[in-house]
Amino acid sequence: MTGDPGQAKAELRRELSARWSEFWPGAGQKGRPPLFAGSGKAAERLRRLPLWRLARTVAVMPEPSLLQVRVNTLADNKTLIAATPSLKQGLVRLTPGQVPVAQRSRELRGWSLAGAGSVLRFPEARLSRVDLLLGAVLAVDRQGRTLGDGRGLFDLTYAILRQLGAMDAKTPVVVLAASEQVVEQVPVQAWDVAADWIVTPNEVLPVENALKPDSGLDHLPERLARLPLVQAVRGGWDE
Repeated sequence: MTGDPGQAKAELRRELSARWSEFWPGAGQKGRPPLFAGSGKAAERLRRLPLWRLARTVAVMPEPSLLQVRVNTLADNKTLIAATPSLKQGLVRLTPGQVPVAQRSRELRGWSLAGAGSVLRFPEARLSRVDLLLGAVLAVDRQGRTLGDGRGLFDLTYAILRQLGAMDAKTPVVVLAASEQVVEQVPVQAWDVAADWIVTPNEVLPVENALKPDSGLDHLPERLARLPLVQAVRGGWDE
């Protein structure tokens, strides 16, 4: 890898994207976190952890590998804050009564999320405490450093929830991954969010002193700063 973390991440992303496409054929769009074998089993392993049982509100990214986590959130009578694909429709709040049990596997995925719940319209919307943030990755190392698809949406969601006061530095960040996705080292950049817990189909890996950025929305790349969701959230913080 090169000495530039951004370039090193791009190189690792290309390498792993090709590897996962061969390892899990048909597991989703190349370059994105894969729908790995055993994702449902990992979701059930997460369900047995005290941090899950104690959580009342869970924020979950939209990747297919996290579908069972979204289903379990409502099944366990928790509130789900779902990020929509590419954050184009922002964040959606869903409660168990909004989505019938028989429809959850269909409604809690992709573009269906916005229609299934209540889209949070900022700056008017208010968001209460979020107890967990769940993400999917291309890779993660044992220090919790994550490699995503390069769009920065997991890091951005974390920054938005921090900006809104729904999370703080102690709020657990969890990623679900296959054992194969736990690698030796992932390059890190200043605003990358590290995971406090890594849950695979076979084990739970706690991370001590996972690094969390504290810059909120102040130092976003221009492509993210232009997103309507970011501008709306910032609109509520102009003093």
